[in-house]
Amino acid sequence: MKLICETCTINRNVTGGKRAFLKTILAIGKGSERKSDGTKIMLITSSNKSGTQYNVPKNISKIFTRFLDEGKVTISFVMPEHDVQIKSDKVQLTAFLKVLKLVLTGGTQPATEASQAPTTTNPFAPSSASLRLPCLTVGKKKSSILDSPSVLSTKCVVTSRKDYPAKGFSRLLVSLQISDIKLTRFDSQILLLQKLRSLNLSRNCIRSLPRALGQMRLCELDLSGNSLADETSWDWLLEPNVQSSLQQLNISDNGLPFLPVNVIYARSLVTLTAENNHIRKLPFALWTMSRLRILSLAKNRIDAVPETLARMKLDRLDLSENELHCNEATVPDLRLAASDSPHRQPSSMFELAARTVIRKKIPYTFPGLIPFTVLEVLRRAPLCSCGQPCFESKVFLRTKVITLNCSYMVLNANQQLMADCVYCSEKCSRKLC
Repeated sequence: MKLICETCTINRNVTGGKRAFLKTILAIGKGSERKSDGTKIMLITSSNKSGTQYNVPKNISKIFTRFLDEGKVTISFVMPEHDVQIKSDKVQLTAFLKVLKLVLTGGTQPATEASQAPTTTNPFAPSSASLRLPCLTVGKKKSSILDSPSVLSTKCVVTSRKDYPAKGFSRLLVSLQISDIKLTRFDSQILLLQKLRSLNLSRNCIRSLPRALGQMRLCELDLSGNSLADETSWDWLLEPNVQSSLQQLNISDNGLPFLPVNVIYARSLVTLTAENNHIRKLPFALWTMSRLRILSLAKNRIDAVPETLARMKLDRLDLSENELHCNEATVPDLRLAASDSPHRQPSSMFELAARTVIRKKIPYTFPGLIPFTVLEVLRRAPLCSCGQPCFESKVFLRTKVITLNCSYMVLNANQQLMADCVYCSEKCSRKLC
């Protein structure tokens, strides 16, 4: 069995010194193909690829598992007098300890007891011959059970089918790129990479994403050049981990008919790129993304932006190659008076609750004060120019944005940036027109 982890080896005969953790492949198995050779633990690092071997039977004095819940364990060997500190994923580390305990106890204890191991253990029982373990070495060739040195790498680039790892990805990966291989489904193996921070799945054929993707702590995610037009939920953006970590998101060239409204929950997002889609309208709640600085929406079908976009502080806004109006003569006047409005459906209970929150001035920006469904209504409701949410908008007016708080804006020549304005009442429309 192998465990990809970080280890620090301490010589008990030497005091002081720097204790640094190294990326390590920790393997347990037979020392060689000879029957007389016992079970050994091998530590393989990038600086010592031949590995350091430790005998297991009658050679482990203690196993410290007090911090197993944090993914930390220490194995104390008799000869040589080394303490090996291990840091790894809790689930994988527990599985490794189960195998080690079966070796030490001769396979007589239930495997479930390994997860409830005491703080210290003194195992000296002989190993079981019935327990089948792989050979750590083959003949005289000093090779580890992991033939590829890339297992310890932190970056992986796959641009052809033959480069795709058949035995899975290294658990130490920080950056992963899988591009141009016509991948049709999201590989669930990626969800096991807890250290992954940058994921590039561009130029594939992915149609949907699992919600578990939001449980990863990604900083950069590139989904450009896929087929996410049929993805309607985007519920992975509702997970708290990705909401707090994601800083760059690229969803360009996906045939999207709209900008996913759940993107507003990525509160740490700094750069959002959604070029070359079929987007016509932007969500009014986009202004709630307070950390967004770069917004690129080139090559879409946008004819106007929400008026609330003026509330944002952008460094760069790209609206080139859209369907913005070229002069005031072509600007349509879309006013809908209250008397001319069609029959409206009765207000929902959530909307009535949201109106009560506004009327009683309840501070709904603090989490946990009101139900999530009511908060959804408040966050997604368009804002009137007076600052009030418009639950049942009665007046619509398309007009030119007066001021955008943007350092650098890209538009086509002779185009004017128009805004979709929503008013909560006719009084506001007459006052602010």
